[in-house]
Amino acid sequence: MPKSYERKLREAEERRRPRAKEELYKAVEGKSQRIMLGFDHPETLQFEMQLTWVEDTWTVDQLHDHLMSEVRRLDAEYRRKPLRGNYSQKYLWFDRFVLRPRVQGRELTLQDYGIEPGYRVKVSPFYQSEQMWGQPFPFDHSKERPLDQMTPCEDPKLLVRLDKGGGDFLTRIFFFPWLGGNSSAYIPVVQKMPKDICCYALEMPGRGEREADEGYPTGTFAIKVMALSLAKEMKRRGSNYVFAHSQGSHFAYYVVKRLRYEHNVEIKGLFVSNFGVPSAMPSMDLSTLQKRQQICVPLRIFTNLVKGGWGCDPKLAYKSHMGYQAYQSQELWPVARSLLIDHWITKDFPLPEADHPLFCPVVAFYGTEDEAVSRSAVNEWKNLSADPDVFKVIEMPGGHMWFQNNSSRCEALAIELDRLMRRFR
Repeated sequence: MPKSYERKLREAEERRRPRAKEELYKAVEGKSQRIMLGFDHPETLQFEMQLTWVEDTWTVDQLHDHLMSEVRRLDAEYRRKPLRGNYSQKYLWFDRFVLRPRVQGRELTLQDYGIEPGYRVKVSPFYQSEQMWGQPFPFDHSKERPLDQMTPCEDPKLLVRLDKGGGDFLTRIFFFPWLGGNSSAYIPVVQKMPKDICCYALEMPGRGEREADEGYPTGTFAIKVMALSLAKEMKRRGSNYVFAHSQGSHFAYYVVKRLRYEHNVEIKGLFVSNFGVPSAMPSMDLSTLQKRQQICVPLRIFTNLVKGGWGCDPKLAYKSHMGYQAYQSQELWPVARSLLIDHWITKDFPLPEADHPLFCPVVAFYGTEDEAVSRSAVNEWKNLSADPDVFKVIEMPGGHMWFQNNSSRCEALAIELDRLMRRFR
């Protein structure tokens, strides 16, 4: 009996439907599996895409030691000259970002980063990759940081002046960026500020004009560099104030404390916006592989930021059914890189004594439509103010990024900051 037309259509549809692929590899917590990784010789293009067997439960340091032993084996086999670069910091690059070896004392493994068979890692930086303090520069060794400068020191490019006055005014305000933010985001606010105020902002490495500059490996390291870089300008005659939005509020808190204790610098007022106190920073749950991957795998990081209402571009969390991840695109990678950098340097928080009050008054701003941070969380800054009676929360319309890309709100912020600086002078 001839087949019906409908039956032929169903059979054709079944033939077009892709068959379920057999799962060749799946990470299993507590079970070590051998996988093959690609790697490159760091100082020659003649040995690109070498292959080696590794265990997926190896730590980042173990993988670095293994890859360097493979590199030295190749050098001996082909009678190459000894390596010239400095690889003592044990940096590894994967997907253009640096693999952090540990978080809050726990060693991270290849499983935690979602590294699978056939993936490729590098022991030296490459085009558009994240730069790191003390990294090797295999093809221009003159750029390498000397071994005696690996500890935190002043970053001459960190502090940039945004106002066009150019005068040596007695009132100075320093703007701290938020997660993935840069100094240029504060220009609309500075343009609305009075002309007799010096306006500075922190330009973090890995973004904007500092795309190729070395970043800071940890949050503690970054705070020391910030304090050293700000101290010279803040010690000049006059009054210093600090404004910080979102995650920048925690950096500002720790830097203000360090400036007081280590450099004897006094801050007249700290103004924070849309973030909770440092001691309320939730501790990370590292108990399972899935939860560690939420912290380590970039796509999951961006997904959590987008769903959490932190004001990130939703395209960063997009992945197609063919495996394309939008954050890796030429358009989005600069933003993604800066977000990843700031994501990792906040993983040290909270630091010890994060609940100690400051020696200056604190005032908070709050975007009333914020989905990520509650007003009650912002109210807790009252306990960190030198004078809790002068603390208050200034409510503004808008969400978490309430003043960004909004001229009228930038002007309102500038007016309030000017009023507060005059009050605490």
